[in-house]
Amino acid sequence: MNQAIQFIDRVEFDEQTQLLTFYAQVSGLMVECIVNTQSLSISDMAAAKQYFETLRFDYEDLAEQLIDDEEYNSAGQIEITALS
Repeated sequence: MNQAIQFIDRVEFDEQTQLLTFYAQVSGLMVECIVNTQSLSISDMAAAKQYFETLRFDYEDLAEQLIDDEEYNSAGQIEITALS
């Protein structure tokens, strides 16, 4: 694990956009890691948190790799394809 990247226990879900967001600290800077969950039929924050917790380590591994590869979007976020 890259010690310059730490994931914090903060998860947000926007019901309108169906985006699940979790956060990483990269060398002291906060980076949003976003997952588009439209294909998963997640309806609310409770369902989003439950879904994320079951796949947390997979998402963190993917985000860590994308951060290491500097695959940021134009807004400085890391975009991750939803896992099923």
